[in-house]
Amino acid sequence: MSRIDRKDQILTAALELFRTKGFADVSTRDLAEHAGLSRSHIYHYFADWKELRREAFVRFADEQLADIYTPLQHLPPQEALVGFLTACLPASADDGWALWLDAWDEAMHDADLATAYLSVNAQWNAMLGEIIERGVTAQVFACASPTRAARQIFAQAMGYADDLLLQPSGEAAGAALDEVLEVAGLLLGRS
Repeated sequence: MSRIDRKDQILTAALELFRTKGFADVSTRDLAEHAGLSRSHIYHYFADWKELRREAFVRFADEQLADIYTPLQHLPPQEALVGFLTACLPASADDGWALWLDAWDEAMHDADLATAYLSVNAQWNAMLGEIIERGVTAQVFACASPTRAARQIFAQAMGYADDLLLQPSGEAAGAALDEVLEVAGLLLGRS
């Protein structure tokens, strides 16, 4: 197996465990057993546990970003905005959402993970900013600073997402979406 394939195998196994057990509750021993490798084998591909967790989180986040971006990029701006915000608000106890929260918690004590987390958030903000810019260009949004509006709307959606993680439901996610869209309408000059 090539170096890239082995590293991919390790990251895939790590993400499987992080999704089921939580980011903080997985050890190198757990990962080695799950991947069918020795612990020394894992450290052959990663300098340390923090690097492995950071790379796994970035892969997870990049995959989610791509899954959301692809269907939204060709939608009209209003539909893309609703689609983006819907994707930001958990309607179920999906383990992917818990991984975001776990990574944020761990980032409080790991400067490199914090940097990666902030970089990922910047990408999400940029995607929302791009949707808003398309809306301004199409004259369906009237907004002086799409970047600023994206930060404000994303921050509100993430605040709701934190609460929804504790008691997710389709009804609660729908209510949160309505409120975020209400504020987005005020910021973007649309009803």
